Amino acid sequence: MIVRANFRPMTKSFAEVVHDLGDIPLERIRAEPPPGTATDEDLEKAPKPTCELIDGTLVEKAVGNRVSMLGMYIERLIGEYVEENDLGVILGEAGHIRVARGQLRGPDVTVIPWSSFPNGELPEDEAYWTVAPGLIVEVLSPTNTRAEIDRKLRELFEAGCGLAWVIDPKSQTAKIYTAAKRFKEIDRRGTLDGGKVLPGFKLPLVDLFAITKRRKRK
Repeated sequence: MIVRANFRPMTKSFAEVVHDLGDIPLERIRAEPPPGTATDEDLEKAPKPTCELIDGTLVEKAVGNRVSMLGMYIERLIGEYVEENDLGVILGEAGHIRVARGQLRGPDVTVIPWSSFPNGELPEDEAYWTVAPGLIVEVLSPTNTRAEIDRKLRELFEAGCGLAWVIDPKSQTAKIYTAAKRFKEIDRRGTLDGGKVLPGFKLPLVDLFAITKRRKRK
């Protein structure tokens, strides 16, 4: 099923479009199809890097090798925990959640509890799911903007998200969100806690950032 965005092209200036997207760098905004006209099908066919569908516009996710490395490490640890405890399913950076009509968001890591699915079963006929994510993880890239992340968090929490981790590799800090505007910031000595979404799961930031350096041989 193709869900077409309720946006008419050329009703805004391009400056307004960019501002609404969070004042992101222009090189991350796809010109084809024209902003405001993109659909689910366009997202499915879009070449790499991975995009999100926002306001009928294909927007490339901020990427980088360090971001990918940290995201994959977190995904692997959480994935093992989720599977071991049968807590739900986990999506990587290419997975998307429908947060509104014509809006598809793709966190770096997404945990969806079984309770978010009707009868605890995955939808068979939907390319992108309309479900409440339990936990989403964003690893910041240099091209991410605060306005962009703030909007993304707002939309995901409005869709029923229970917990969000926003990790900043540059400062080696993280913010743990329990609502779009309610968070606790931790430094390198702090620990990411799975809370009610992943009971008992903990990831010290010092362990996370240690993977970016070669281990000393004993």
